[in-house]
Amino acid sequence: MAEQRIDLKQLLHLIHENKEFEVNFILDEGCVIMAEDAKPLVKVLNYLINYLTPLTQSPLEISLDLRGNDKLLSMMAYTEQSDLPPISDQVSSTLAEYTATLDKIHENGKYIQFKVSFSS
Repeated sequence: MAEQRIDLKQLLHLIHENKEFEVNFILDEGCVIMAEDAKPLVKVLNYLINYLTPLTQSPLEISLDLRGNDKLLSMMAYTEQSDLPPISDQVSSTLAEYTATLDKIHENGKYIQFKVSFSS
């Protein structure tokens, strides 16, 4: 299968249109990756959104930053919860297919943030 161009901004808007959740977007233009199939990435992004949504009463904060050849996707939820469920091991292995890594930042009683870094 040939690689295709995946526009991360368009992908996030498509996910938002198909799911009902409150969000504040700050999305840079030009955040494009090349991959054979976008479906596993869509599943991971849905998983992360589904993980964050029940943890907050506020809109999710989702940003996409273009940093030269690299892209940073940040998803954050304000939450007072301190005990959070584990994240599936499949998330990191799936993101590796897109030369991406996941960092989880959790400040107890304040917020949880996922940073997905895409490298070229």
